[in-house]
Amino acid sequence: MFVDGCLVTAPPRDRLSPGPLGVRRYVPHKCFRGYTLFSPAFGNREYLIDMNGLVVHTWPAKHSQYAELLPNGELLIDKYTGLIFDEGERGLEQLAPDGRRVWNWEGPYHHDFHRLDEETIACLVHRHDRVLPGFYAKGYEPEYMLSDVAIAIDRKGKVLWEFPFRQHIDELCHLTGLPQPVHYMSQQGPELSERAVADWAHTNTLEVLPDTPLGQLDRRFRAGNLLFSFRALDIIGVADPEKEQIVWAWGLGTLDGQHQPTMTKEGHILLFDNGTARGYSAVIELDPSTSEEVWRYEDRAGFFSAYRSGVQRLPNGNTLIAESDAGRILEVTLEQEVVWDYYSPFLAEAAGGQGRHIYRATRYTEEQIEPLLAARAEDKVVGVSSANHTPMRTFPEMVRFYREGLGG
Repeated sequence: MFVDGCLVTAPPRDRLSPGPLGVRRYVPHKCFRGYTLFSPAFGNREYLIDMNGLVVHTWPAKHSQYAELLPNGELLIDKYTGLIFDEGERGLEQLAPDGRRVWNWEGPYHHDFHRLDEETIACLVHRHDRVLPGFYAKGYEPEYMLSDVAIAIDRKGKVLWEFPFRQHIDELCHLTGLPQPVHYMSQQGPELSERAVADWAHTNTLEVLPDTPLGQLDRRFRAGNLLFSFRALDIIGVADPEKEQIVWAWGLGTLDGQHQPTMTKEGHILLFDNGTARGYSAVIELDPSTSEEVWRYEDRAGFFSAYRSGVQRLPNGNTLIAESDAGRILEVTLEQEVVWDYYSPFLAEAAGGQGRHIYRATRYTEEQIEPLLAARAEDKVVGVSSANHTPMRTFPEMVRFYREGLGG
């Protein structure tokens, strides 16, 4: 939160919601039915569940946060072995449905990746750089700057292009009014204390923009540009890698520790505004051409995640939200009605895991998981039969039986 020329943040605090774990509310005719992929933050397993909370499939993970189900039924997943972002083995893996690793890349990865095509992946990496003179307040300079770079790699790990954000700080300050030196403040009760922050931007999102009506009219938002989020600066922005320039930025003085800005098909930006120091969260839909808010979801009595979290606009207009620190995934309508409400029963059991926190969640259609089910067509099941004694012979038959019979 930007207050009186300072960037103010606050410590973590989980919102607990007493009650049963699993699906607490499900209104089938108002939901976008499908399957939801998620993992406990820095956990050792990725879960795919149906609308009733039935675990349909799992994959092994390595201290992971985020994964994407591929069109062939395999999983692209990030991995960390250190307890913090700049330690240990990091990178990306591609897993077959049985958990076998079919592709692997190791590098200083963190937070986010975006698959450009079958052969190319954009992602975020860290670099240790010297401290820029004048960026920090005197006496609060860290030993180095932990800088973020957007890169694209091919399947052999070759870097095809890169966009080092550190080289564009002046553009960012010009677009947002961010003053230098930057004062990073920590809120401990009523007291504020200044601190040295090496992770000066803490980029937590990288999305390659799709083709939208806005992008066709305004080159700043054209397909192929990079949508990013600087959590430590309360700023989201768009970079044009061809022009090698940040072309749009917004949020200073409005956002507070935000996560996962994503472009909708209309050309709006949907994001989770954590409210880390403010004390309440909101999901915001923004028209970036005017910087006007066009939709919002908030519930100050029962919706808050100081850190992490994510959003997805569903094809029927609903929004899937990961309220990370509550271990909750919910689906809300444009009228702000909660029509699906799920509280994860899974703990991150790996060393350095974050309890029931969920970094992000993604909803997939029945058609999108068919390749995964097809890969398990030879998996035999026994002892499962319909009311008229029709046996379920294979795993895909059993999944469809439960989906249709339980309304999932």
